Amino acid sequence: MSIGVAIIGSGIFAKEQHLPAVQAVSDLALKAIYSRSLKSAQGLADGLTDVDLYSDDSGAGKSFADLLAREDIAAVVLALPIPAQPTYIKAALAAGKHVLSEKPIAKDLATAQELVSWYGDSANVDKTKTLWGVAENYRFIRKWLRTAEEVQKLGGVKAFRVSMRCKTSPESKYYHTSWRKTPAYQGGFVLDGGIHTLAGLRLILGRGGNELKTLSAQTCQLQEYLPPIDTVDAVAKTASGAPGVISLSFGSEFKELALEFTCAEGVVTLVDDRLTVKGDVTDIPFEGVGVKEEVQAFAASIGNGKLDEMLRPEEALADLEILESIVKSGEEDGEKKALSLQ
Repeated sequence: MSIGVAIIGSGIFAKEQHLPAVQAVSDLALKAIYSRSLKSAQGLADGLTDVDLYSDDSGAGKSFADLLAREDIAAVVLALPIPAQPTYIKAALAAGKHVLSEKPIAKDLATAQELVSWYGDSANVDKTKTLWGVAENYRFIRKWLRTAEEVQKLGGVKAFRVSMRCKTSPESKYYHTSWRKTPAYQGGFVLDGGIHTLAGLRLILGRGGNELKTLSAQTCQLQEYLPPIDTVDAVAKTASGAPGVISLSFGSEFKELALEFTCAEGVVTLVDDRLTVKGDVTDIPFEGVGVKEEVQAFAASIGNGKLDEMLRPEEALADLEILESIVKSGEEDGEKKALSLQ
């Protein structure tokens, strides 16, 4: 029997990724779409049949609360502006709906920790019956998974370098999203986009001594239209004492995706889609950005009553801890920050 699901939000990512992902997962049946305006909900629903639309301006019986009252909708996939998400997450969970919410988990660590604590309180939600996962598609992309597998096979990490640099153009469709252009949250594009790379780094490092424990960062704004910062450079250290460099930029004049891991038994690098393990090269063809796989994992979690480990809110909390520590360290001219949630 299919799981009735609603998509909450109708932005670019919902249109290009969430909608096709939901449609591709046979265990899910799209029942409704909610957006704050009917026009935007209609934009996402263009060409669809048998999908009901809800919005703040649709009149009686068509509010978000009305959608949550439907017994045929068991789950929601939620992709709203970063500051707005916690309110909708809580409302859906309180209504007994399973939730898959987009990364980052929240705009800052304090908000995220309060949200996780609220979910853990049985007076608010029965976690055994109502699942909440945070979507981070990089945990489902094959090249990141394969790199993690190879690094973890080669023993403890002795040193690492991660560089993700690009330039977000003023013509970018994402830049022209109003809430991204004038961010009401820390880090701007560094939070919204950079959280992916940090999640990928954590996936590759794993635990058992490879998890990050401290970092120190410098931050800056290279492009005047990308406030408050668009570039970070950090030095970090793992629990076992291995040093690492993390460089992220959305205002760079050159483009690079390069990861290097010196391990106890050899070196692993990932440059764009080319993986090199102890000198052996493998090209990993692009197979999508992992959203279909994470939505499939969410549906499977509902089916078996146990949340996929990759979707745990605690993983998203750990991603955000690194990002926020980088931002705060940069504000304090490189002040060393300790990490406790890894």
